[in-house]
Parts: sequence; structure tokens; C-alpha cells
Amino acid sequence: MNALTCFITDDEPAAIESLSRLIELYCPSLHIKGYATNTADAAAFLNKEDVDILFLDIQMQGETGFDLLKQLKEPGFHLIFVTAFDEFGITAIKFSATDYLLKPVDPQELIGAIHKVATRRRIQQKQMQLLLQTHMLPGSQQKRIALADQSEIKYVLISDIVCCEADNSYTTFYIGDGKQTVMVSKPIAEYEMLLQPYGFIRVHQSWLVNTHKLESYKREDGGFLRMQNGMNIPVSRQRKHLLKAL
Repeated sequence: MNALTCFITDDEPAAIESLSRLIELYCPSLHIKGYATNTADAAAFLNKEDVDILFLDIQMQGETGFDLLKQLKEPGFHLIFVTAFDEFGITAIKFSATDYLLKPVDPQELIGAIHKVATRRRIQQKQMQLLLQTHMLPGSQQKRIALADQSEIKYVLISDIVCCEADNSYTTFYIGDGKQTVMVSKPIAEYEMLLQPYGFIRVHQSWLVNTHKLESYKREDGGFLRMQNGMNIPVSRQRKHLLKAL
């Protein structure tokens, strides 16, 4: 692994010391350039110095990690959240395709996160903007989701997604008129959780649909949904109660 640099921001000195020790033991090629226990000190450093990775606590005393991100002029680092909360902020993190570690940090998960960084080296500024948008605009239908295929990361409006199709551990997104598709290497169950607050329901083991894009429900052939883009989506017998609830 090529040498990388990092900065740690956490309001708990013990947490900084613990993470620093793990880095020294398991990631010796990662150089720690500094640390801060509050967003003001962290912003002062990061707006002057370049680092490859920012390890950032989500919830600190009287402030959050997002408060720091909003103070940075041109963030060019990979962002790895370090949090003791399994639910707080995780949805936003997954939307923006960033990494996170749960406290207490597992050495193998730390190593895995660093290797991910080493393959890309620099975070895209648009990805950071997406993370902030996801955090600051809860419930907005103009939110975007980051979908990473083999060649690039595409930023898609959630409201433009018609449906998602499962294929083992892969998920295909049908966007707009259905001619544009994006296949990502994540299972559909993960997106079912992320997209449920935006009107998506799982109507079949293989299909997740945007209820805002429904045109009609056809009872013939066992029952299927007609989407606004002309696609026909099967409805499983076990999930027909979801349509009745709608």
C-alpha cells in the first residue's frame, strides 16, 4: 500500500488515542498528520493542509461531523466516519457511498477501509456535496443517490427511479423511461431499507418499485403492476397486502 496521510476528529481524546494505536499497529503506512477534538480546530487545519483521509466522529459535544464538513472550502480527502451509533447517520453515509467504522473499531474493518481508500486515492467533491445535501434536506424528493457501477459513480435523482430489479447480489436500477439502467454490486435488500422513506415498496422478491411511478394494477396473470414507463412488474402473492395498504 502506498503511503497515505490522515487526520482524526473526535471529541473524546480516548477515542483518538485508541484509533491512533490501531493505525500504528495495523496500518503502519498510514501517517497521522494531526487530530482535533472540535470542529473549529479541525477546520483550521484541514483548510490549510491536505490529507488523504479524514476520520470523523458523527456526534460530538454540542456539534456533529456535518458541522465540520460545512466549514471546509475544498475537501479533497476520503471521508471515513467513526461512530458509536449504529443507526445515526448511517443512511446518509450509505447514500453518499462513503465508509464508516463502528466503535470500538475492529482492526480488520479498519484495514479494509484503508484499502478501499488506497484504490481511489481522492474523493470526488461532488460526492461530498451529495453527502451534505442528503443530511441537510431530509424528505426532499430532489435528493440524489450515488450508484457505483464498474466504470463510474452516477448521481441519480431518487424521484427519477422507476424500479429496481434483483439479480443475486446485484441490483439494476431502471431510471426515467426505463432505457437508462445502472447495475450495482449491492443486494436489493439494502436499497429496500434506504428507499422505503421515499415511497418504494418491495412487491416481489426480485422487484422494488417507486409507488410515485405506478400507473395501474392488473389482476390478470396472477397480478402485476403497470409502471408509467410501460414496464410490467410482477406482484408476489405474499406481498399483495402491501398494495391493499396503499
